[in-house]
Parts: sequence; C-alpha cells; structure tokens
Amino acid sequence: MSATKLGATLAKWFSLSYLVPGLAVLFLAIQLIACVVSMSATDFGAALSNSLSLSAILTLTALGLAITFGVMRVINMAHGDLMMLGAYTAFLVTSERYLNLNLYCAIPISFCVVGLVGYVLEIGLIRFLYGRPLDTLLATWGVGILLQQAVLLRFRADLPSMDLPKELQGGVNIGDVTIPIYRIFIVGITAVCLVGVYLWFYKTSFGLKIRAVVQNRPMAAALGISTRRVDSLAFAFASGLAGVAGCIAAYLYRVESNMGSGYVIDSFIVVTLGGMGYTFASVPGGVVVGFESGFLSKIMGNEELAKVAVYMLVVLFIMVRPTGLFAPKERSYD
Repeated sequence: MSATKLGATLAKWFSLSYLVPGLAVLFLAIQLIACVVSMSATDFGAALSNSLSLSAILTLTALGLAITFGVMRVINMAHGDLMMLGAYTAFLVTSERYLNLNLYCAIPISFCVVGLVGYVLEIGLIRFLYGRPLDTLLATWGVGILLQQAVLLRFRADLPSMDLPKELQGGVNIGDVTIPIYRIFIVGITAVCLVGVYLWFYKTSFGLKIRAVVQNRPMAAALGISTRRVDSLAFAFASGLAGVAGCIAAYLYRVESNMGSGYVIDSFIVVTLGGMGYTFASVPGGVVVGFESGFLSKIMGNEELAKVAVYMLVVLFIMVRPTGLFAPKERSYD
C-alpha cells in the first residue's frame, strides 16, 4: 500500500464519523464480555442455549431473505408470515386432531407446504412487480397481513403447546452447564439446511443458473436461461427455509398469528449486518445477533430492552462498516 493510500485510510478511520461509533462498539463489547464472565454456570447455560437456538432460527430465516434479495432484488415483508405458516403447518402435522405425525415428518412437510405458498405468491403477484421495490414491499406487507388474518379465522389465538419427541427431551451436561437436546437439534437442522443450500448453489446446474442471474440477469437471459423459472424456484426455496424455521420455532415459543413479525425485523438486521451482497453472510450475522440477544436478555432481564441494545450495536457497527461483515467489493443493485 502506498503512503498516500495508507494516509487516506488512517484519516478515514480516525475521523469522528468512524472513531466514535467504533469506540462505542468496543466499549459495549468489553462490558458484555465482563458481564458474561461474571455469570453463574446456570445463567450461562440458559443464555448459551437460548443464543444457540435463536442464532440458528435467525440464520435460517435471514438466509431466505438473502436469497430473494440476491436473486430478485425483492424485499419480502411477508417472509416472517411465511415462517408463521411453517409453525402452523407443524401444529397441523403433529396434532392428534389432524395428522398426528412427529416432528421429523413436520420439518420436510413444512418446507414443502410453505415453499408451495411462496411459489404461488411469486407467480401470482411478485412476478408483476419486479423493478418496483416500493410496490413489492407494500404488496408483500399486505400479503403478510392477509396470511395473519386467514390463520386467525381458521385457528384460535392461543394454540396448545406442542410436545417434543422423547429422544429430544432433557439436556446434555458439559461441566456445570446444561444445554437442552432440542436446542442442539435446532443447530443441527440449521447446519443440514446450510449444507443443502451450498450444494444447491454450487454443485448443481440450477445453482449455476441462479448465480448467473445474480451476476448479470440480461446476459443470463440472452444465453437462454429462463430467469422467470429461476425467480419462482428460488423464491419457493427461500420460503421453504422460512417454513423450516417456523416449524422448529413452534416447539420453543408460543405459536401465534403474529409470531413472524418480530423475526422478520431481526432477520433484516441479520442480513444487513452480514452484508447484502453475499448470501451466506447471513450465517455470521445470525450468530452475532443471536448471541447478543441471548446473553443481553439474560444480563438485562428484559428481552425488549435487550433487543433495543442489539439494534443500537448493529447501527453503530453499520456506521463504521456500511457494507456489513462480508460483501463483495463490486456489486450493483440498481
């Protein structure tokens, strides 16, 4: 690096617009580490298990958002409600009043059902709104409201809790720390989904077509790639991931018609933090946001206050690094 470039870089980093938020993030991170070190084994185990499961669910949900934005440049405000549909699908599949199957059947069924809903949504609505980001945002927000009301009309507001299979009950002891087996299972399901997405993107001919469309849509179309087919299947796949996230979340949290609203906000934060130009940046983004939320909730004793603190940390970080944790140096979203 030349002396001129080095001087420009140092001047940039030591300017107030970068130095102040950077020092704030560093100070808050040190305070968080100090609080974690002073936690008891019981509190640490609870915070760790919550962080693991939350990180996994946010990663799955945000990965779907990153795919839809990366391929179609669509901001899907109904993504959280698609996740909610996955939770209700899991209820229908496992309830004794309906199919009376187990969780292992509910996961692939949720993926297929929500993926089908996403496919219909893309070919019936979103396809006609490409190139109009504000219209797409408003339309998908309206679709989310319709999905919530449709679920409320069919089911009552408070569904009974869902029982885990016996083999997923209990916990694993690591020293003085106990981690529930089901939360480890959630991390495993997320890892399987990530491997599946990687193989789909980089080891299949259709994944090659997706990457071609992401890089240069007009050129991909000129080479004979059906961009409409790529869009619809990519949107369906991203919706299916949201369905899987909703299915595994249904066994942790209360299943409600508005449960996806909070997750979609956190997922947008994850995608922004990871980097909008790189699909798999959702993984480190989800881990960071999930662990911050899990430990801050335990430290502060207030989940809503912890969310505010996480959002503040992310905003300060984005002020320092607007591209997020990972992002290609050259990419246009126009």
